[in-house]
Amino acid sequence: MTFWTWIAIAIALIGGVVAANSGKKKTERKYVVALIWFIVAVILFFIWWFTR
Repeated sequence: MTFWTWIAIAIALIGGVVAANSGKKKTERKYVVALIWFIVAVILFFIWWFTR
């Protein structure tokens, strides 16, 4: 994978961690699961985008 692919993955992961920790309240499990699925989808999209 190229440098830009790794940068895109890092941005997606950091954004997800920041979003997960932005509210210190007790988050419902379904929102955490949805966030994880969204991050996985973004990473897969970036891998597809930069490898085509």
